Amino acid sequence: MSDFQAETGPEAKRVADDVAALKQDMASLIKQMKDYAVREANRLSQDTADKISGRASDLYGTVSDTSKRSADAITARVEEQPISSLLIAFAAGFIFSKILTR
Repeated sequence: MSDFQAETGPEAKRVADDVAALKQDMASLIKQMKDYAVREANRLSQDTADKISGRASDLYGTVSDTSKRSADAITARVEEQPISSLLIAFAAGFIFSKILTR
């Protein structure tokens, strides 16, 4: 029986050492996977923020161009018909003042 214990003692220690090494390897692998996931999430969020920023810039440019064209058209219309523009502005002001005083 002592032969069996002598042979299993070192083998059991090697198995225990292998299990401990496996635990460390698994912990290291889990940490690497977590770090990779965090890096990828940061990269994806930065890409998304860049896309949103680009689209917002495009939208701002479109709105700016449209409002400039509208302002130019109104200016031209007022210059062509100053009296009717003045009467329309007066009527709009009168209507808004009546709405706001209620």
